[in-house]
Amino acid sequence: MIVTVNLSNGALAMSRKKVIVKRLNAIQNFGAADVLCTDKTGTLTQGKIVLEKHLDVHGQESERVLEYGYMNSYFQTGLKNLMDVAILDYGHVGEDLKVKTNYHKIDEIPFDFQRRRMSVIVEDNQKQHLLICKGAVEEIMRLSTHVEIEGKVLDVTPEHDAHRKQLVQDLNAQGFRVVAIAYKIISGGSDEPHYAVQDESDMTLLGYLAFLDPPKDTAAEALKRLKALNVDVKILTGDNEIITAYICKQVGMTVDKILLGPQIETMSATELAEAAAVTSIFAKLVPAQKEKIVHALQSKDHVVAFMGDGINDAPALKAADVGISVDSAVDIAKESSDIILLENSLLVLEQGVLEGRRVFGNITKYINMAASSNFGNMFSVVGASAFLPFLPMLPIQVLTNNMLYDFSQTTIPTDKVDADWLTKPRKWTMGSITRFIIFIGPISSIFDYATFWIMIYVFHAWNNPALFQTGWFVESIFTQTLIIHVIRTKKIPFIQSRASWPLIVTSLIIVTVGAWLTVSPLAGTLGFVTLPPSFWLYLVGLMVGYVILTQLVKTWFYHRYGD
Repeated sequence: MIVTVNLSNGALAMSRKKVIVKRLNAIQNFGAADVLCTDKTGTLTQGKIVLEKHLDVHGQESERVLEYGYMNSYFQTGLKNLMDVAILDYGHVGEDLKVKTNYHKIDEIPFDFQRRRMSVIVEDNQKQHLLICKGAVEEIMRLSTHVEIEGKVLDVTPEHDAHRKQLVQDLNAQGFRVVAIAYKIISGGSDEPHYAVQDESDMTLLGYLAFLDPPKDTAAEALKRLKALNVDVKILTGDNEIITAYICKQVGMTVDKILLGPQIETMSATELAEAAAVTSIFAKLVPAQKEKIVHALQSKDHVVAFMGDGINDAPALKAADVGISVDSAVDIAKESSDIILLENSLLVLEQGVLEGRRVFGNITKYINMAASSNFGNMFSVVGASAFLPFLPMLPIQVLTNNMLYDFSQTTIPTDKVDADWLTKPRKWTMGSITRFIIFIGPISSIFDYATFWIMIYVFHAWNNPALFQTGWFVESIFTQTLIIHVIRTKKIPFIQSRASWPLIVTSLIIVTVGAWLTVSPLAGTLGFVTLPPSFWLYLVGLMVGYVILTQLVKTWFYHRYGD
């Protein structure tokens, strides 16, 4: 129940920071993530792509390139991406070009991530079919055997082809994303013509559309904050390496090595895992390669978060330890995600990571407290039962003790987490929890046995089981509740690190109720008797000793084994 409340409370806190949690268990993975894989569009950049240039193959402004690019985006029925939207919004060219009156659609060849292009086939007023292809520059150039220069269609030559590639590289180096436009005139055929991928051949290269998606003002600061949280950000994009390098440099990322999709295809799983661990920028990727990179990082024991908003991101979102999308993403991306951001910003993501770590920290506190306390109580009960002629605590008293102790921990979800604990990702490690139980748990038994000695030899409870049981009940509830405040932090409790007010108030209420039960109308029902006044002085001494010894062992433990 406490773990679930922790997660639920964390989900509410994250929602106030524009982070919506679809799956509660993802919160702890969010906090444990040490690698964040993300596309650059909308994350490092503003995600508001604007069409800046429409150029012929010589780099001159061309209305014809704009017209053909517009027709391609206008007539396609698939999901329009940001570049399609930018083309259609550009100067309301649809009215000027009168596309609706001069052309009508015949067929289309949809986009896919392997071809990286799409085509529409339209018919003009002369009943002539025109295939217009828009896509990745290298793909379009590979399929174009002709080029249009100043209205003339010429054969492609190697020297001119090199010049055109240089033009595109120069645009990329200035931060422009470039797509190519090519066309092919096809004589009208049957009444119901059908076109296929094979028709995207022997085309004429017309020119280029250049888009600008400037870096976000907050991107550089967000990357610095994530680095301070020890989250390694890796860029996974389908764009080419030149434009990717330009944007990454603009936001302060080191661009010393870029791994390309075609290179990944030649690597074994082991080679990719080694390369992915030391590479921060991946370009010219297809969806399957993004998923491969996620698996490669996971094979190196990384907890991977993947942030994406497109159809092509769905496989990687599913494969990641925590999938993150945005509210404006396509449906399949949101369905594949564990967490939805209401704002496409790494700053929002950073706040989510911090909240995830805080939730995970409070869950860890509870696990350590409950497990170590139960481990110590086991030793106490077994030892006492071996030499006492009566039960050390009645069953109803054990249940009451456990109920009160559990109530004292219900406000752990409201507790603060030390700032230094939040600076790096944490993972579930059974070895660490086991060591904590072994070293911290038996400390409570030491003071339980001290209480047994006091009750028998100071208060002569050997022949008074009710007095013994009452004394141990009170000592147990007081020390267990107090020790919550010692275990909850690596620092000195109450001085260097203080619990939240709800946890402090709950602790005070529980110990008050525990003491009151021994003198309440319920005392007889629960098997309690009134304790001697001097018992409370001994109890204070036991509590002080318990806190000091636990603090010393805890300090040694963290120094010896770390976090």
